[in-house]
Amino acid sequence: MNLVILVVKNEKVAQTILGACHDRGAETRRLDSLAGALEALGPQAGDADPGAGALILDLAEFNTKSDKKINQSLAEISQRVKILGLGSGYGLKSVTSFFRSGLSDYLNLPLDPIDLTRALNKILGSLSREPAPGKARPARPAPVQAPAEPAAPVSPPPGQGASPRESDPASFASIVGQDPGLMEIFRIVEKVAATDSTVMVHGESGTGKELIARAIHQASPRRLRPMIPVNCGAIPEELLETELFGHEKGAFTNAIRDRVGRFEMADGGTIFLDEIGDMSAKLQVKLLRVIQEHEFERVGGDKTISVDIRIITATHVDLTKAVRDGRFREDLYYRLNVIPLTIPPLRERSGDVPLLIDYFLTRLRDTRGSKVTGLTDETKAILSAYRWPGNVRELENLMERMVILADGPILTKNDIPARLVTEVEALGPFPKPPGPREPRPEPPAPVGPLNHAHGANSRSPGPGDDDTGDLDEAVDHSAGPDFSNVASMLNPTGPDDRAAQSPPKARADEAQELIPVSLDPELVSMVEPILSFPESGVDLSSVVNRFEDRLIRAALAATNGVKNQAARALGLNRTTFLEKLKKKGIE
Repeated sequence: MNLVILVVKNEKVAQTILGACHDRGAETRRLDSLAGALEALGPQAGDADPGAGALILDLAEFNTKSDKKINQSLAEISQRVKILGLGSGYGLKSVTSFFRSGLSDYLNLPLDPIDLTRALNKILGSLSREPAPGKARPARPAPVQAPAEPAAPVSPPPGQGASPRESDPASFASIVGQDPGLMEIFRIVEKVAATDSTVMVHGESGTGKELIARAIHQASPRRLRPMIPVNCGAIPEELLETELFGHEKGAFTNAIRDRVGRFEMADGGTIFLDEIGDMSAKLQVKLLRVIQEHEFERVGGDKTISVDIRIITATHVDLTKAVRDGRFREDLYYRLNVIPLTIPPLRERSGDVPLLIDYFLTRLRDTRGSKVTGLTDETKAILSAYRWPGNVRELENLMERMVILADGPILTKNDIPARLVTEVEALGPFPKPPGPREPRPEPPAPVGPLNHAHGANSRSPGPGDDDTGDLDEAVDHSAGPDFSNVASMLNPTGPDDRAAQSPPKARADEAQELIPVSLDPELVSMVEPILSFPESGVDLSSVVNRFEDRLIRAALAATNGVKNQAARALGLNRTTFLEKLKKKGIE
């Protein structure tokens, strides 16, 4: 086992790191001083402690503010051990020089839990792939297991899915999910990480685009160099140019000294340009040159600077539309969109919501001392059914709010904001959370919408009644699908011949038999009689629209969100299906 030496005087920070290292199965020794750590490491690389593999060090232990002296010490120590540095008050220029001197990673104080998780998984993961000094490299390195937590997150418990590369946990440790779409992204990331190809990550805000970018960087040969993120939408246009390219002294008012830009800081590593669609036309031209030539000039300077960088970009806007509208250069778009990755929104991978909930609960217990240990099934079902317009970030913030305001160790429906519950209930009965499938009871006599003319709540048609005006007929006149043939619509292979040739009543009676046994009971309930008729009657249009909405969502879920297959399952052409999705706000 590789030993981690910790030299941090702040007790709270030290205990946090010790606990995190322990959760990851790493033996950690805390020492009082840097001198003690250096003594334990030995004077030379060959004399180093054979178990020591990493040093987590508060840079204040160097007792100097001189970047030059710190760099000299880091260069010497990094020959014997990997260093994770902690500090506050250091500028980007200083931190960049620390990386060049051998620092493996750097964290600002106070610690951010997500950054700490990423850094530990990176440095411990690299140790698991390297033999201790003087020892032969094992045939297959044992992976460093992340804590039993699923997110925005770290690796989920074994068997719940997350990284497809369990032998390299540092690459995907910050991402949680078992959705097929997410697994496909992991597969592509593994392929492109070893190259220098430009990657563009598409996705809505809050889906974790920067996490994917970091996974690419950490799985690449550039992982020992820095990854520099820049949010192009958060920096004013007049400042973004100097932020990216730097400036020379006197280039403009208040430019009292030279400044290194983000591209120079990322030399040898990766630069991540978030919200690239917000970049001005002027900067797009300069960026195009950097991509083509890997060189640029600082603002106000005439010296050409060459850099070796990999560029990863991200956007939440439709750049193809921006190109058509003349807001984004077409040649730049094709340069950036070499390897496109699209992260599905959380509403399209609702099965990952329980994993994320468990992760956030675990993290809040570790970082906030939370006493909350779980949720009721009803609470988890409501959260899984919610649409999450803010995606994983919204879920993270909600879990923090619920945990802080909770009155007991188990979160209930009452802990969820009323607005969210109302929105979920407006969609109709929400599905139960995944669990053991219970035997289905015998269906009652049909008295509901499939054949309301036969049942305890039905009435015999009176004079003047049109006995063809049942719900089957009403559905045909709506914009929705034919509910009398539900089974054929849920079966992508096409309609069942028996259902197509049987009269309406026979089709309704046979619907139970035609539905595949593997379908969720919630889907089965849609073709079972579930309505009673009050004296005031029912709002037929509302009922039909609700059933249609449920069927569309069921078809999308059954086809993993592939719209062509879902349209075919519902017996609709793609255009009609897309119009219905747009009208109902289903994405």
